[in-house]
Amino acid sequence: MFKKIKQFNKSFKVCYVFMSRKFPIVLIIDDSQSFRLFTKEVIKKTIKWVRVFGAKDGLEGLKLYQHCKPDLILLDLNMPKLHGSKVLEVIMKNDSDVKVIITTAYDDNQETISHLIKMGACNFLAKPMNRMTLMKTITDTLYSRKIAVTHNQISKLAMSE
Repeated sequence: MFKKIKQFNKSFKVCYVFMSRKFPIVLIIDDSQSFRLFTKEVIKKTIKWVRVFGAKDGLEGLKLYQHCKPDLILLDLNMPKLHGSKVLEVIMKNDSDVKVIITTAYDDNQETISHLIKMGACNFLAKPMNRMTLMKTITDTLYSRKIAVTHNQISKLAMSE
């Protein structure tokens, strides 16, 4: 599918940008079913046409990641079968462009957070969190990804001409 970028001013050429999909996909990897349900409900009420998937542990999360190729992942750290930091490591090796928000109730010290950000996470949310904080973080992250992808695609098109 191609999306036409409208002319902003006389000097900017009209160009077409390839968009891989129109609506965002969010993957929630968390062993707490109540957190997955809460987050899915909040996302669905706030963002139209979003698809939300949930995984109850790290291994299931990696399988769903491979299947749905999400735009955004909410990732818990302390989970059965595979720790969240290992999941983050595998995901970043496969796709360094995917946005990952770390969510945890157990480990919020600054060294751990800094390490996870260096590994590729883009944000951190301590549990419990309120709806407004959750949605602001999610929408800001999805919006920043959309701008970055569009900017990169426009740059590639401009270089190829």
